[in-house]
Formats: sequence, structure tokens, C-alpha cells
Amino acid sequence: MVRTFYALALVALAIPAPAQPLSVEEFLKRPLYSQPSLSPDGRRLAVIVPAKGRDHLTILELDTRKGGRITDFGDADVLRHHWISGERLLFAVGEAYEASGEARFFGWYAVNADGSELRAIDAPDTHGPSASPRAPGARTYLRGFRYLARDPLERDSIIVEARYRDPEAPDVYRYQTRSGQMTRLGFERPPNVTRWLVDRTGVPRVARSYLRGIATIWYRPGDGQAWIKLDEGEDSKLKVLPLAFDFDNRTLYVASPGSDDKSAIYRYDFERLRPGERLARHKDVDLGAMLFSRARRTLLGIAFDADKPGVVWLDEEMARLQATVDKALPGTFNQLRVADENPKRALIAAYSDTSPPSYYLFDADRLTLEKIAATRPWIRPEDMSERKFVRYKARDGLEIPAYLTIPKRSNGKNLPLLVEIHGGPWVQKQSWGFDRDAQFFASRGYAVLQPDFRGTLGYGRRHYASSFGQWGLAMQDDITDGVEWLVREGIADRDRICLFGGSYGGYAALWGLIKTPELYRCGVTYAAITDIGLYFDIAWSDMARSPIEWLDYGARVRIGDPARDREKF
Repeated sequence: MVRTFYALALVALAIPAPAQPLSVEEFLKRPLYSQPSLSPDGRRLAVIVPAKGRDHLTILELDTRKGGRITDFGDADVLRHHWISGERLLFAVGEAYEASGEARFFGWYAVNADGSELRAIDAPDTHGPSASPRAPGARTYLRGFRYLARDPLERDSIIVEARYRDPEAPDVYRYQTRSGQMTRLGFERPPNVTRWLVDRTGVPRVARSYLRGIATIWYRPGDGQAWIKLDEGEDSKLKVLPLAFDFDNRTLYVASPGSDDKSAIYRYDFERLRPGERLARHKDVDLGAMLFSRARRTLLGIAFDADKPGVVWLDEEMARLQATVDKALPGTFNQLRVADENPKRALIAAYSDTSPPSYYLFDADRLTLEKIAATRPWIRPEDMSERKFVRYKARDGLEIPAYLTIPKRSNGKNLPLLVEIHGGPWVQKQSWGFDRDAQFFASRGYAVLQPDFRGTLGYGRRHYASSFGQWGLAMQDDITDGVEWLVREGIADRDRICLFGGSYGGYAALWGLIKTPELYRCGVTYAAITDIGLYFDIAWSDMARSPIEWLDYGARVRIGDPARDREKF
């Protein structure tokens, strides 16, 4: 989200740094590698690499260290990818907007690891890449296309959901990525389904429906059996969030809020129809990311994202491997991902708040830990600033988590302050690690505050639900209270404070200038929401692509009702 004009607009507020910082161009330079993933058999590494102004999918053969680019879209970027098998991948293309981190989606494709047999799956729209006519496959836009799983029963097939028959409710399909055959999995489904969860054989077993603001969680024991209601209520009051099935296809793992308001991980008790044995919890944040090994048919661990990331390893072998890697790579968080069907190979992402990710390959047979890629080798960690996790009190007593970056070569007092407001606003919490924006502005002498104001996901139900109806009100006060806290602490200079953000962050930056103009010298926004009434106008808004239930009920609960809350709007 750093743009050259940001630096020009804010230079009057900055203080000179004694050492020569990296140039704007060096901070803006795209990482050499992103989104690396091991093939299921551990023989190949897929990674997105920039070339000729676009992001391309590249494959590295790990045994020979040979490889190359397998996509060549001249006017589109590869946005993300999934391995379908050891030889074939699914990937999405679109227009990646580097400055904002956003992307415009064009479509999905499948391709072999050597670049052959490219097939369009979810066909691009009229603004899609020019390469699309050369790819055989679907020419119908599959509204609501969502990848669910690799098909465990049919090689090179995937299980997906798509709103092909009904624009409001998705079905589940098996898609053969070589032949293009698409088969709807026929079964009696609950009404008004919005999301599906499949078991380890690709059978839909859990559904989430939504009608008039009420969500219902459904479960069926097996094919041909009746659906059982597990939970029902407003989104913010649901007690059961199904996450995954174990390999026995009988055990369902769910997230559920405990007495401390944070979501822990449980095995579901179908006899009592409630969460059963608790597997893991964290006192500060919700849990949810589960790590499985298909080769060993077991749950390895549960990841969490607190002030710093971590994993609760349930598998002793993985816990020992983590300890070994941490000893070899001190000073960084070392994220382990084992190849799905080959537990002998693991990919490690090593990073910190001052060091961009570097990637290592662990080979258990050779007992080697080899560095294979550095994403931003021109960044000098010793010159970067610490990005600290902090908490401050909002005026109503709610504790607001945030990240605070203080310029490395400053005394930490009376600094110009930049407040970066995230978009969403109901998005997952910010994570500890290297943050290009924060480091850029810190290198120019700014303190940077990145608040996770109420509404940010990951801190429990109260933190989320207390944002309902509070655009421009308590949500805005959370930002103001963080600024006032830094002024009281002597960190921020009251006369040199600026807001910036995009989407909801742009809305909040503008609203801050209106609500408390005496506090800010400037505000910088992009893609800001500026008219909430138009946000609800389905004929105009990009929200028109969402199911009508969201605009009729969900958005009115979270944001407000344009008619009932006219004065607020």
C-alpha cells in the first residue's frame, strides 16, 4: 500500500534519519518469490515469480534443481494456486494491484507441472487474459466458484462449489481437470445453502444455510441420510463452526467459543449434539487453522496467530522437528509445512518483523536443511525497525490490539505518527512479521500504528460483535483513542499525525478528518467507501455480486439500515 505520492504528501511531517535508508524503489520492488508450496509427493515446488511485469507460476524440480515458468499470460497475473496431484495444478488468474494488495479476478485454470495441458475451468470474463482462447475448456462463468478439496477418489479431479444452477445457493461438483467433465453431486440438500464442507472422500457432509439473518449449521452422517441441525442463530452467536473431518470420516473438528469468548478447537460430540473434547485453546486469540498429514492420516497440529504466530503441535515428531529447526534458525519464526503425501520433506518459511521470508527445504532422509529462496534479499534486517505488538484501552474499556513500529534510530519520543487503517473491516487480524509499509515509513522517521479496532476477526466474539452499527462511531473512536494514547505516552507529536487506508480504511481516514479534524494534519485514502447508501444499492454496488441475503440482512446488522438509521448514514 505504499505509493510514491504517499512519500511526497507526507515528507513535510517527517524528520531526517541519520543513516541512508533504502530507496522508495527498493521498498516497492516486488518479492522475488511468493506463495511457495510443495507438491503432495514432495518432489516439486510451485512458486509465483514476477517477470516482464506479471506474476507467473514457476515449478522447481527439487531433486535436480531444474525448472521454469509454466504460465505466460502477457496481460494477467497468477494470483494463487493449489496442487491437484504431484503432476497437476489449479491456479487463479487476474489483475494484481501491487500498491493496494487487491486483485481483480479473471478465472481458474489447470495445468501440468511441465506447462502442458492447460485448461480453462472457470472461464474468464471479457477482460480476461489474452491467453485464454488458447486454453480449451469451459466458457461459462461459474458464479461463486470455490475450491474445496482434491478429489481423493479420482486423480486430477477436484471438488468445488459453484452457484451454476442457482445464483443464491451453490451446488457441489466433481470437476475432471483434464477432460473438463463436470458432474454435480446429486443429493437432497438443505434450503438456502451458502457454504459446504466435504469429508475425506469428497462427500458433502456439512452445510451452512442463511435466511433472513439466521445461519444454520447442518450435518448428515452419510449418503442418503437425513440432515441434522447442529446449530442455529445469528452469525455472531453461533456456537459451532465446523472446520474439517478426520481421516476416519466420523470425527468432525469444530471451533467454538469458550467461557473466555475465544474460539477453541473441539471434537464434536454427536450423541449430545455439542462440542466435546477440547484439543487446544489460546487465551488471547481464536484458533482455527488445522494441519493434517494425508500420508500419516493424522492431525499434526493447530496453528494460531497471537502477538506472534505459533503452532500447538499434537504430533510429537512434528514438535521435535520444530525444535530442531528453531535451533538451526534462531531469531525467526519458522513455519513448517510437510508435503501432504511425503512426510520426509518439509518447506520452512523463516521470517521476523525485520526480516522478509526466506524458504528452506528440510529433507529427513539426507538430514539437510537447505536455503532455496530469499524473497527480498536486498532488505537488510539490521536496518529495519522493531514492529511491536501493543494493547491500549478504548474509551468504553475494550482492549484494542495493535502493532507499533518505532524508527530504529530514533529516541522513540515526539515522533510524527502515521496511522494505517486496515480495510474490510471484518477481516482477519494483522500478523506479526515483515511489513513493507511500516518499515518504509519508519525508515523515513515515522512511528506507525496499525490498530486492530473492534470488528477485526481473531480476537473473540465480543471484539467482533461490538463493531455492529459502529461505523464512524465506536470503531472510529478506537482509532482516535490509539492516537491519544501515543500522544500521552510522549511517542507521537500531536501536531504531526496522519491517517491512511483503503476501502473501509479509506472511509475511516476520511471520517477521522471530519470527526476530529483538530487531531490530524492530513489523510491519504484509496478506493475509499464514501457513500454507504450507494453501498446498499444493488444496481450499482460491487456488493451486487454477493448473495442478496447479505445486503438484505447481514450488512444491515453489521453496518446499519439505510432507512432506519438514516441520520447515522
